[in-house]
Amino acid sequence: MRSVEATLAVMHTQLSCKVYGKQPEAAIEAAFAEVKRLELLLSRFLADSEVSGINGQAGNGLVDVSPDTIEVLQEAVAVGALSSGAFDVTIAPLMNLWDFTHAAIPPTQAAINEVRSRVDYRQIRLDVKNRRAGLGEQGMMLDLGGLAKGYAADRAKQVLIEWGIESAYINLGGNVLLLGSKPDGSAWKVGIRHPRIQNSLVGAIAAKDVSVVTSGDYERFFIDSQGKRQHHILDPRTGCPARSGLIGTTVVCPRSLHADALSTTFFLLGLKGCKKLLADLPEVGVFAIDENLQGWITESLVSSFQPVTGLNISLLST
Repeated sequence: MRSVEATLAVMHTQLSCKVYGKQPEAAIEAAFAEVKRLELLLSRFLADSEVSGINGQAGNGLVDVSPDTIEVLQEAVAVGALSSGAFDVTIAPLMNLWDFTHAAIPPTQAAINEVRSRVDYRQIRLDVKNRRAGLGEQGMMLDLGGLAKGYAADRAKQVLIEWGIESAYINLGGNVLLLGSKPDGSAWKVGIRHPRIQNSLVGAIAAKDVSVVTSGDYERFFIDSQGKRQHHILDPRTGCPARSGLIGTTVVCPRSLHADALSTTFFLLGLKGCKKLLADLPEVGVFAIDENLQGWITESLVSSFQPVTGLNISLLST
């Protein structure tokens, strides 16, 4: 058994893989090709993507799409309903308005209110049988950033399995997906970044064959003139950065698609909403940090969580 590590710039982030197997180079090459293929379908920043096609025809009927795009949009609608609209992939107009890549000043409330009228996941139109999708009103836009990386990581893992790989560590822009265990049978360790101390971890999770995804208010943000942190996880219900009381949420579950969506959803809903949803999600583990730097952890993760800093941690019971 040989090991190979490789990286790829894709989906506006970096994909890194560490793979153990008999044909690791060919397996990684095939996995990378699959992720690039999905970027061409799911990125709103590529003019020829299927998502751009849907956005361009918003309010003008449905367009033909691939089974991959249909599956991701079905998940988007399902999580939108599960979260009562807190998770909403039609948030692109608000993301454009805030422009976290360049801006350092929040938009006006009037501008936010105007753009919010074009954000509503319930306007996603799907014809699953005929593989067609669209948006109900002109000016609406999809941004699948809260799902696409997770879906692509799942597909990369499946490709590796098809190449006979039994042990791999996949990291797609912070979406970590573990294939099996380490070659020696021990668990992989996935670090959880401290949301307020640079280059520091609050701890690590020891895990096998699951996905570990974290959402936080520290990835893309600016400090406004009032000293307020304006971060990129927007709440579609307010049109502004989420103020749920949480500043970091880590989700552990089998599929990266689900972990991707739920880490954002729990961040948006806060502890109370998180507890409510977890009651019906027994396969999901959560580690969250609130704005007082208090940690919260589900019972399922207690034995696998390895603290690094002296964070006070309480049980997140449902």
